[in-house]
Amino acid sequence: MRIEYICHSCLFIDTGDTSLIFDPWFTGSVYMDQWFLFPGPMKTDHLVRAKNILYSHGHEDHLQQKSLLELDPQAKVFFPYQWRRGAKDFFASNGFHDVTEAVSFKNYRISPTTTVTYIGFALESVIVVQTGDTVIVNLNDALNSHHQNVVEMFLKEIKKHWPKIDYLFSGWSGAGYFPNTVHYKTKNDHETGLIREQYFAHNFAKIVHYLQPARAIPFGPGFALLQEDKRWINEVKFPREEFENYYTEHLQRDHHIQFDVINPGDFYDEQGLHRISPWHEKFATKKINELVEEELAEEIKTAEKKVFCSENTATLIREKLEKSLDDNRKLYDATVLDSVHFSLRLLDLEKDPYFNIHFSEGKFHVVRSGVPAEGHKLLITTRSHLLKFAIENEWGGDVLTIGYGLDVYVYEELTLEQNLDIVCVRLITRYPTTKGSLRKDPFRALNYFLKHPMMSKLALRQKLKMRNTINKFPYNERDHWISWSKCDLCKVCNLPLLSWELGEQLQ
Repeated sequence: MRIEYICHSCLFIDTGDTSLIFDPWFTGSVYMDQWFLFPGPMKTDHLVRAKNILYSHGHEDHLQQKSLLELDPQAKVFFPYQWRRGAKDFFASNGFHDVTEAVSFKNYRISPTTTVTYIGFALESVIVVQTGDTVIVNLNDALNSHHQNVVEMFLKEIKKHWPKIDYLFSGWSGAGYFPNTVHYKTKNDHETGLIREQYFAHNFAKIVHYLQPARAIPFGPGFALLQEDKRWINEVKFPREEFENYYTEHLQRDHHIQFDVINPGDFYDEQGLHRISPWHEKFATKKINELVEEELAEEIKTAEKKVFCSENTATLIREKLEKSLDDNRKLYDATVLDSVHFSLRLLDLEKDPYFNIHFSEGKFHVVRSGVPAEGHKLLITTRSHLLKFAIENEWGGDVLTIGYGLDVYVYEELTLEQNLDIVCVRLITRYPTTKGSLRKDPFRALNYFLKHPMMSKLALRQKLKMRNTINKFPYNERDHWISWSKCDLCKVCNLPLLSWELGEQLQ
């Protein structure tokens, strides 16, 4: 058997009698040219041999169309069964017709020696591959940011089904605008970013401690942001080289777990890990953004090129924005909408770049101006092509939220406590709604919950206990990440004071 790390969240496995690839994004960019592969793959020509393509979820950095089209259309595709239709149609439109929507905890045999099992959680999933006596668990980014009680529930099931785990892979990092691009007068973005990354690493450490795999492998994040005002985010990532020391110091001093740092091109076989990637030496000698500037110099020039929005485009965006606000009005109670008063600025619009938005007398009002409205509660900045895409396309809001396509400037702590930043961002994005999906295909949703009892339990609890809350997961305490000091954040998240370089940066 051979397990090769390609890049980002992509792994290629040859079991001897079959082959499979996880989450293939190995070429091009995603989220409207906001995320770029870094470090990129060493080689990809052999990936077309993959007989099975396993997707953990549908975010573009995991399910990227350009990479999909480079793979063998005769391959079997696996995607987690979800209560919205669309996956099979998408793959069929790209020439892939052998598609299995995998039900949680059902074993799918892909060869005489190998089975695949999915464990679905919301839109994400854990994937387990068992080949012979070897068990490979790919957490990807499914659990690290969720509440401890939810994580423990899923870990118990994993431990029960696979008490012996040989390889535990996990990609963690802050994918999305929160909290890095939410700004507040007392918030130090860089310090908060460092703590947030430690929070993800600490969660993975707790998962490792519970599952006790033979090998624990944190991979990624294998992408870089190139806009000058976002490039600092590349360097707040928790260094994987320090993870074993962190685990030993804070979770389990005496252990037999092998912690591996892998880079593109590294692979496992019967002899163990082969660290052949040139990126080990590169990361040891240079800072991340130095390497980003070397590897992606041309892409950075393109990203920083100033392209201005035309007046016709600005007029079209205003029309689409008004319609989007009206369509999204049904998402919130009138008492919530009455508090909506924010400004939206297009950074690439030279004249009158502000769209001042407020709700009154039962409808939204959009007033274009050269200045933000007096008394506005927050400011959102973005670029015209990103906003247009977010409004026009189903799931288009991902380019703003996951892709770091916006910044949110909050002026009062009450705005954070009321989660009005969530409301305002949601109002200017397009996503399918739960009610709309249920009306469109109620039997599909019923079938999903019958086949996924753990998710049924979570959904029922959320519906009964949190039906009136804007933020359906109030235990995340989002406002803490924006308005609390670094010391208070460490206390509330129960994070230890670090003794290595990151800790020194926080002191």
